[in-house]
Amino acid sequence: MDKLRYVKAGQIMANDAEMIRFLDIEGNLLHSTVFGLLDEKKDIRLTSQEIKKAYEFMVLSRQQDTYMTQLQRQGRMLTFAPNFGEEALQVASGMALTKDDWFVPAFRSNATMLYLGVPMIRQMQYWNGSEKGNIIPENVNVLPINIPIGTQFSHAAGIAYAAKLTGKKIVAMSFIGNGGTAEGEFYEALNVASIWKWPVVFCVNNNQWAISTPNKYENGAPTIAAKAMAAGIPGLRVDGNDLLASYEVIKEAVDYARSGNGPVLVEFVTWRQGVHTSSDNPRIYRTEEEEKENEKWEPMHRIEKFMFDRGILNPQEKQQIWDRALLIVKETYEKSLVGLESTIDDIFDYTYSELPPELAEQKKEALEFFKGVK
Repeated sequence: MDKLRYVKAGQIMANDAEMIRFLDIEGNLLHSTVFGLLDEKKDIRLTSQEIKKAYEFMVLSRQQDTYMTQLQRQGRMLTFAPNFGEEALQVASGMALTKDDWFVPAFRSNATMLYLGVPMIRQMQYWNGSEKGNIIPENVNVLPINIPIGTQFSHAAGIAYAAKLTGKKIVAMSFIGNGGTAEGEFYEALNVASIWKWPVVFCVNNNQWAISTPNKYENGAPTIAAKAMAAGIPGLRVDGNDLLASYEVIKEAVDYARSGNGPVLVEFVTWRQGVHTSSDNPRIYRTEEEEKENEKWEPMHRIEKFMFDRGILNPQEKQQIWDRALLIVKETYEKSLVGLESTIDDIFDYTYSELPPELAEQKKEALEFFKGVK
């Protein structure tokens, strides 16, 4: 795998002053990354069409979060976890996977799921309390959302184990937040996958916060990428608000794992714009000034500047993309309300192929209890 520029055996980015970045704070292409000179023609493998498609999915996710936030404040949507500010790293990760690969999401993986083909209506149903939201189309290799912190890494490792056992050249990918790297399952998954060289890419969206706990009180390591050292796998650190850099790094990580070299840990450095979930209040633990300073690096305007400079996008097209995305979101929400209610049958009948006696008894009691309830 000598052709890989960033992901190499033994490569650990343990200096918090370093990260792989292609675009500066305004969206201008940098002349160099942490590994030397950047040749735009050679080092940016995405075509203009692919970049524009990625941007469209970033906008779709942003508009979905914006509209769902409005709905939640009106009492028309339940508590949910928005993806504000993390759209670039999520879409880039989805772009690196093939249709046969598997993605194991966390609860903040909306943009990746959209890109990989999970219908938006499913996510809206899920966040409005319906288990119908967990129905994934048969041709989409994405697991349902994992809420317990850390479990998704074990699931991804297991899928990669199965792939190696069956000889399939597929890769499993999963995400966790920076707070989740303090969980035992994080280390256990990295360790066992490293021992047996399973084809899995472990991703961390380091948005600087574990709900209200800042990263400096959650991690003692100089970087999250440095935690790869204990497992003996590469640990990369990339600007997660930079679509171009995020894609190049995650694509190499996927290629490295697919080639039988074992797992990779990728730390995407980003910033959680707004709330942890819609029931959170960031004003309790961080200032507006701190948010404004960090959000100068947010992903949208940076990739837009890059696209404007190269004629990939113009202001009129930009407005059309944002308007079209909002219309899709609004129409999808209205469709998501149809059949949203759950019945007693829905609650009991989809856990086992045949209900065990104790659940059959509970179902009978529930039907009797609600018989007279209107």
